[in-house]
Amino acid sequence: MTMQQQVLPLPGIGPRDIGHYRGDHLLVAEMVERGSKVLDVGCGDGDLLQLLETRGIDGRGIELSREGVNRCVAKGLAVVQGDADTDLVNYPMTPSTM
Repeated sequence: MTMQQQVLPLPGIGPRDIGHYRGDHLLVAEMVERGSKVLDVGCGDGDLLQLLETRGIDGRGIELSREGVNRCVAKGLAVVQGDADTDLVNYPMTPSTM
């Protein structure tokens, strides 16, 4: 049994859409409550953030590569470019962003 099959049914994600998402992303989405706020560190091209958005979760991202940030922004995702090792100190962690 694949990881995708193990997490089905995932509310808001139909069986046709499952193949689009990675298994670990599906597991994370299952664990995070609707209405939560998530910071995806090293968000890549934003696939997890998109999945979380479909579940009513407010996701933000930080990504090192300019290409990854560009792909995320093109998808309408809230992502900034930065190095998690040095730039998270500057990331606003106020109640409005948490």
